[in-house]
Amino acid sequence: MKVILQNKTQSILPTQKVLTKVGNLILKEQHQPKRHISVGVFFVDSKEIHQINKEYRNVDKPTDVISFRLIDNPEFKKLNKKNFPLDYDKFNHTMYIGEIFICDEIANAQAKEWGHSMYREAVELFCHGMLHVLGYDHEEDEERKIMKEHEETICANLDKILKCTK
Repeated sequence: MKVILQNKTQSILPTQKVLTKVGNLILKEQHQPKRHISVGVFFVDSKEIHQINKEYRNVDKPTDVISFRLIDNPEFKKLNKKNFPLDYDKFNHTMYIGEIFICDEIANAQAKEWGHSMYREAVELFCHGMLHVLGYDHEEDEERKIMKEHEETICANLDKILKCTK
C-alpha cells in the first residue's frame, strides 16, 4: 500500500511510513491485497474541514474525519485489476481507492477526551477513514455495529505498529 500524505498543519502527526504500516494492517484485516493500492491522506485545520463538510455533505460545521471512496465496491470484492480494470492505473500499477481528510484540531480535542495522544487519535481517525474508503458506513445500526467491530479489531493491533514506528 502507498499512502500519499499531505500535512497542511503545524501539528506533529503520523508519518507516511506509519500510515502505510497501519494501512497494510487494515487491508490484511479486510482480506484485501496490500500491493498496488494507494490512498490520499490530508491533515487539515478546522476551517478547511468545515468547508469540505459544508460543500460535500451539506453539514455546516467542522468534523474529525471525512472520507471519499473512489471505487464502488458494495460486495467487498478484492481490489485488483481483474475486478476493477477501469480503476487500475497501468502506468503507476496502482488503484487509487480514496482520500481521507483528518482535522488536527478536532483530533487533539478528542485525544484529550479519550485520554490518549493526538498522534494515536490521528491514527485511529485514519483507520475509521480507511474503512469508509473500503466501503463501510455507519448510517444504520447494523452498519454501525459491523464497522465498530472492524475498528476495534484493527485498533487492538495498533500498539505493536505504533511502538516500532514512532
